[in-house]
Amino acid sequence: MKKMIIAVGLILTLAACSNSEEPSVNGNTVEDGNASNENNAVDHGIKENKDEKVGFTVDDEGNVIEADVPEEKASELLAAYDEYIAAFNSEDIDRYMETIAQEPDGFDREEDKAALAQAFEAFDSKYETNDETIVKYEESRAEVFATLNVKMKDAKSSDAIEQSGRQVVVFKKENDEWKVTSVHFIGNQ
Repeated sequence: MKKMIIAVGLILTLAACSNSEEPSVNGNTVEDGNASNENNAVDHGIKENKDEKVGFTVDDEGNVIEADVPEEKASELLAAYDEYIAAFNSEDIDRYMETIAQEPDGFDREEDKAALAQAFEAFDSKYETNDETIVKYEESRAEVFATLNVKMKDAKSSDAIEQSGRQVVVFKKENDEWKVTSVHFIGNQ
């Protein structure tokens, strides 16, 4: 079972890498930075660089606040997100790498590919998502929030484990297509 816990961490780390210096797991302490903004909403941002924050904001009822996105652009972006999840679930490394930016901001593309190929060989993995919401949108960069449940089963035994949490996938435009450039995961305890 210890091997499975390490594997879940590996899968989430590889598929949810971030170049952020901040920890990506919320320990629900005062130091985690759940600060209220002027609208009294909770901002779950992770500083990616000096000028940009990656994250999501919730309203007073705990609902994720949706960005204002033209309908056609929202459809394109959510289709790219759906393909990213479907490619991961198919465990087809070439298909998965087609969803990743050529020069991602949050991880090394080749290291991610090699480690994910090893993980796909050792474990049967599946992402299940809900509440997919575009939380930030610009013409060449966007963020999609979702709740995520990761199910992993050791390919050689009946050992299995699940991990759930919230995820923000950052996309950027490359050759007029949305590609994953970084992923941030906050696990539930």
